Amino acid sequence: MSNAPIVIVGGASWWPSSYRNLAGMLREISGSEVHIAPVTPLDWILGYLRGLGQLVFQVASTVDRALLENGAKKAVLVGHSAGGLACRVYIGGDPPYGGRRYSGHRRVESLITLGTPHTVADRERLTPITRINELFPGALHEEAGLRYLSVAGNTEDGASSPKARKRYERFVADGRVAGDGVVPVDSALLPGSESLVVDGTYHNERLGRWYGSDQETVRRWWPEELRAGGPVVEDRTGSNSQKVPSSGEGMDAT
Repeated sequence: MSNAPIVIVGGASWWPSSYRNLAGMLREISGSEVHIAPVTPLDWILGYLRGLGQLVFQVASTVDRALLENGAKKAVLVGHSAGGLACRVYIGGDPPYGGRRYSGHRRVESLITLGTPHTVADRERLTPITRINELFPGALHEEAGLRYLSVAGNTEDGASSPKARKRYERFVADGRVAGDGVVPVDSALLPGSESLVVDGTYHNERLGRWYGSDQETVRRWWPEELRAGGPVVEDRTGSNSQKVPSSGEGMDAT
């Protein structure tokens, strides 16, 4: 069990209020305080035009506030869709991003991404994601003890659904693959991270039962050691998740 506060970072077309139910479920399952970064679709639009600097600053401010209120040293980040990319920039590393060097890896114990398009085709409009992958490749701080878990939904096959295929091809060259209705499975698995593919889970509530629809779904991806009464965080044995081989390829997530 961990007493680390949880910070949710939402996707590009989601308002913070959309995550209130998920926050409540995580609070009940984990026994920890849950905060939602005040990132809005308007922030994402500006982020696409000017870079993610201000948006990532909001993530940093939310983490700082959560740690101050909780008295903990590190937080757990949950990034949905494009929110997972903002989390990776905040976690950062040695290279500066947008003229600023972020070092959130010192303040984060786990990063969990839900349907985040980490691995994408080499296209001009996906350059922001490609740039993030170049600066902060894969599970960059895994060896230093930061846990990375990438969760992908598996509900629609682009080979049999023309609509799903069209959505998938915003991120990959051939959309005739499985995914959560918006992001292909392989795209959502961060190289070097632990991975978990959840069957029957959509990208968002507009499509159907999504990652945060109900406790049953949330419990399918929320780590056992982060649950109230669960094992200590340091013990990572017995996990059913698999590690994604290191490789890589990014901003049009929702």
